[in-house]
Amino acid sequence: MTMEYRTEFIERIERTPTAISYRLKMPEHFIFTAGQYILVDLGNKQAHPLSISYCPEETEFIEVTKRMTGSPYCGRLESLKKGESITIKGPVGKFCIADSSETLVMIAGGIGITPIRSILTSLEKKKGNIGTVILIYGNLNREDIAFRDELENIKIADFHLVHVLSDNSGMENAYKGFINADIISKEVPRSSSAHYMVSGPPVMVEAIKKALATIDVAEDQIRTDIFLGYS
Repeated sequence: MTMEYRTEFIERIERTPTAISYRLKMPEHFIFTAGQYILVDLGNKQAHPLSISYCPEETEFIEVTKRMTGSPYCGRLESLKKGESITIKGPVGKFCIADSSETLVMIAGGIGITPIRSILTSLEKKKGNIGTVILIYGNLNREDIAFRDELENIKIADFHLVHVLSDNSGMENAYKGFINADIISKEVPRSSSAHYMVSGPPVMVEAIKKALATIDVAEDQIRTDIFLGYS
């Protein structure tokens, strides 16, 4: 059964020119797992699933992050006033992991970083049993990289961050283009036991699944979180 909670809007934080985080008061008894999402209902039939970009160990508030598209829903988000009451439903989703000593490969496209940011921060704070963690993160350009500073300073013992940009001007260490099988093969040690978590728009997720198939990654090694639409 999906639970419903009343909460309040606290503040907005601009992550990139097109990605905004919205912080909400933590409702009493609200419990979630890193990687899950909630339905944020702003009234007048304006409701949208948004991944929680903060982790369970950050208990002061709930944070969701949205790519802004100019849609009516985005406009309503931007009109929120501090203290305004909001309904949320959830948490929902199985894009989550358990501690593991096996290699974890996380592949994110654009705003698909939100659940992955939650998972990585949770792993960092718990300091649990975790092996090699590799994040391959695709964006348009350096200004489009949400949570860049945080991700580049994650304190996980064996963590490796790979940027892939359509325009890599100003980032010499970033790959130019799109995430593909060649990049994955170069950055991920070959392992039959590695787990892959892929998050982003449908076209991107499908492209990555096809790329992984060409380098012999089995379908049962892949978990996906598809961001349907940006309304």
